[in-house]
Amino acid sequence: MKPEARFADVHILQAVPFANLNRDDMGAPKEVSYGGAARMRVSSQCYKRATRTELQNITQGGQWDFGTRSRAHGETIARALQERGWPHMAAQIAARDLFSMLDDDEETGKDDEDTGADKPAKAKPAADKSPEEEEASQLLTNVLLYLNDGDLPRLIELAEAHRPDYERAAEGLSEGDPLPTVHKKKDKKWHKELLGILKQCTGAGLALFGRMIAALPEGRIDGASQVAHAFTTHEAKFEVDYFTAVDDLLTGKESSGSGHLGTAEYGSGVFYRYATLDLRELREHLGGEEAADQAGELAGLFIRAFSLAVPSGKKTSTAPHTPPALVYVSLRSDRPVSLAAAFETPARATTEGHLPASLHALARHLDGVESFFGTEGRLWHGHAATVDTSDLTGQAQGEQRALLGERMTMGELTRSAASRASSGEQQ
Repeated sequence: MKPEARFADVHILQAVPFANLNRDDMGAPKEVSYGGAARMRVSSQCYKRATRTELQNITQGGQWDFGTRSRAHGETIARALQERGWPHMAAQIAARDLFSMLDDDEETGKDDEDTGADKPAKAKPAADKSPEEEEASQLLTNVLLYLNDGDLPRLIELAEAHRPDYERAAEGLSEGDPLPTVHKKKDKKWHKELLGILKQCTGAGLALFGRMIAALPEGRIDGASQVAHAFTTHEAKFEVDYFTAVDDLLTGKESSGSGHLGTAEYGSGVFYRYATLDLRELREHLGGEEAADQAGELAGLFIRAFSLAVPSGKKTSTAPHTPPALVYVSLRSDRPVSLAAAFETPARATTEGHLPASLHALARHLDGVESFFGTEGRLWHGHAATVDTSDLTGQAQGEQRALLGERMTMGELTRSAASRASSGEQQ
């Protein structure tokens, strides 16, 4: 029996021009020190969201449920309950109560590495809110919650099963009043019912990216994808852009000078990006071996979306839509293998820039990795590129070999990977 294709590794080199794809708390590009040199960095959370957005764009919905990450799922549920004929206040209480277990004050604002949850903005003081605003704010969870669309109907049915409790709790309440919590954390029956919903992997979004709820760790779902922080293959230099804005309406003396002055920080460079998919885990999330074809198709979609994803930071003022110079995909039976160590020594620019040096550094390291592991674990590989890759070869038992496998178009690469991921075996 042929070995199973267990992991799909995706390696990308991409030259990004003047941009700020992912900002730190001061608005500057994120950095990391690697190999004793400062590199420009884009976080894994940033690329996960960009990938999820790209997945939604390329599939346009269809059969795939990539879900939504928000603090406002309660508003959606409250509207759905009212459409079913629920009294207004009972619907509000139910929508708030469904997520009450998630609002552990000690966990508020903590970052979630799996979902990229950010600290929510501070709410306005109650005195500054209208009754409608106060009511809406009570439905917001303290944390960003990632739900597939398929989770919502089951949460609504859970609320329906407890409708009498919510209608009793609504008696005598008016709009803007604090919404009571009907089910406490010590309510074991409720806890079990809610976990029964949140622990199920109901669609493609959770299958790929998982879900971590710090206040309810039993509901954790580990996604099949792992995404590394992207970083420049070389030392990065950052530049401060001084900009002005001109007032279009003021004339005469009032128009002298500029209407606004400001500065922003940017950088550029060749990025190494890496992600890996656990194909076995992906199949299990989607329903087991019967879902092998579906898992293979989703793996192909993920490879394409991750390769073409562009984070939204400063996008309108920099338009950094350069396609990757190289997308190299490897299906392995043994373990995921990152090639980040190829750039521990910063690539040095030649007269042709950093990209050729980065390509050759990647090829040299890949040759060493294959000499270390052998090629038994690597079942198939191939690549798509916008640059010449014909000279990227290695030595195996005295014979030259193509290190990156067959060169294909991006569409051919993703279809080939999807086909082999579906079968679970070498082809």
